[in-house]
Amino acid sequence: MNRHIFFFHGLESGPHGSKYRALSEHFEVESPDFQGMDIDERLEKALGLTAEMTDLIIVGSSFGGLLAALLYARAPGRIFGYVLAAPALTRAADLSAMPSNAVVVHGVHDDVVPLEPVKAICARHGVDLIEVDDGHRLADSIDLLIEHTRLLVEARSAPHG
Repeated sequence: MNRHIFFFHGLESGPHGSKYRALSEHFEVESPDFQGMDIDERLEKALGLTAEMTDLIIVGSSFGGLLAALLYARAPGRIFGYVLAAPALTRAADLSAMPSNAVVVHGVHDDVVPLEPVKAICARHGVDLIEVDDGHRLADSIDLLIEHTRLLVEARSAPHG
């Protein structure tokens, strides 16, 4: 099965930063440019870009992780699963659901997005949280993002729940 992969960048980064470049060495990845957009504008753009698509895998970094989570909440049938890197989930007023095969990678030294509230959100939704000895940018954990993206790409079918 050939799943379409999107990378959603963070608030202060662009669509072709280090995480995108690393992912694109292993996968065909589309990375929309959300620079200068607030979360509502990003969500409208993401909804438009993914209209008529299903089986998507999204790797979302920080604000891009929030966007991935909001997109799933609005259009769960489009998304197979996602890998979130230090996601700004605390900015989601009401996060109703997350895919059961979601993975969140978060640095214990993150000084931008606090770990504890994200840990609580992941626990509430039964989502795997991987704590790493890294900061917000997860510069030393990109291989982990690639590994979990590969696991989603190779999975046979979406989990129930």
